[in-house]
Amino acid sequence: MSARRKWLSCAVLVSLVIPLSQAQAADSGYVIEHFPILEALHAQGVALAPQTLHWMKKWQGLNLEDPSLSFPDLGGATSITMKIRKADPTDPQNSKSLGAFVPRNGAGNPNTGIAYFNMSAIVGYDAIFRPGVRYEAGPRAVQALHALILSTPTKGRDRLQNRDRILQNIAKGGRLNGYIKTGKPDGISIDAIGNPGASPNGAPKMNHPIIAFLQANNPKPKTGTPITLANGYSGDQLELAREYSVIMTLDAVFQQWDRYSGANTLLTKDDAGQAHFYAVDSDGSDIAVSPSWTVRNLSWFSRYDRKTINRLKEVYAFLNNPASGFLGYTDAEKFIVDLGLYFENPPAVYVSRIKRNLGLLLERVNSIEAKYGDAAYL
Repeated sequence: MSARRKWLSCAVLVSLVIPLSQAQAADSGYVIEHFPILEALHAQGVALAPQTLHWMKKWQGLNLEDPSLSFPDLGGATSITMKIRKADPTDPQNSKSLGAFVPRNGAGNPNTGIAYFNMSAIVGYDAIFRPGVRYEAGPRAVQALHALILSTPTKGRDRLQNRDRILQNIAKGGRLNGYIKTGKPDGISIDAIGNPGASPNGAPKMNHPIIAFLQANNPKPKTGTPITLANGYSGDQLELAREYSVIMTLDAVFQQWDRYSGANTLLTKDDAGQAHFYAVDSDGSDIAVSPSWTVRNLSWFSRYDRKTINRLKEVYAFLNNPASGFLGYTDAEKFIVDLGLYFENPPAVYVSRIKRNLGLLLERVNSIEAKYGDAAYL
């Protein structure tokens, strides 16, 4: 019998309501009280993006055990998420979105989803990454997710595997580790920048104008010169190239393997109608034993945002010598947990692997700069 059929034969025996232990029943729920990295940046006078400040305020004090919250349905394409809504007393017919809870599954890693966003704030580009915050779901939220999974038809091999993995984690009892992320902003997918059919899971199209700008042997993009990336989406050459270079840089740091499989990067517009990149679903990444995805991501571009590289040099120096301090931290493991890498591997392992990945990035930057000089930077 296949693993899936065996699971389905057992699933019919499972009640939609999970029996709770006394400890589970007494769980008052995980409350979002702090945003440690964001608060540390703010304390040092670092400007945070308006969307960051908006979601910090909206999520402050959030507890999914609150009966005023509802979980209407599941979201996600391959990954499985649970939507969160709050009743609006001024408009009883409608409710406000508070994002979606994402448990660990094969298509979504909460650790890296959080860490991407916090690191983007550290380098000053949180405006173009999807906000996410640590959350450990308690009994009410876990029961709701369990019921929705069992009552919602699931299609596709990968989504079925993700469903079964989540159900297995629920069956272990206790809080369910994950994170809460926002919905996608208005915009369109920029799939033209990638080739999803490239082995093993997609790759950028090297002849796309933005990817071409990010090769040190090509001419640099020009500030004040517009470029149209899709119908109705035009922006500044230099600004767009810089944004995408930052996305590719963090993809290398966090071992991204899913950027080019489809619909994981958007084009959005600011209030002036100018186009910008926006990274969504960055949680398709794993801080793995092998650095192969870091090496692969680094091979795809060779022109960097100098400010981002300098900031990552600071992080790297701190991880190598925590006593030197960074953002008020003198403990590398505490920093890495607050960054978002809070479960699945011990903090010391995450510190070692992020330090390794940053080392590979900076080694690559140094070699490109030695060969091309200032052409290595935007």
